[in-house]
Amino acid sequence: MPEKVTSIKVDSELWRAAKLLAVRRGVTLKAMIESLLIAEIEADLSDEDELHVSEKELKELLERRKRGEPPFMILSEKSAVEIVREGRGV
Repeated sequence: MPEKVTSIKVDSELWRAAKLLAVRRGVTLKAMIESLLIAEIEADLSDEDELHVSEKELKELLERRKRGEPPFMILSEKSAVEIVREGRGV
């Protein structure tokens, strides 16, 4: 696919933080932004998919909410975004 050269205005502190994050991840800022855009577009497209949750699971999640407990917890060193990118968050 041909590349499009474009420009956008971004908050300077946000841009600085994004550049530092890309360096820490060992990727280019361009690659990181493209990856995030792809993830958002794919998530939007998958919103049309039906979520299959059993009545038992749904009931348990609602009971946890009533008790003031989080419905689930991420037990990983990775961020939620990284887990979803790996396909484990679906």
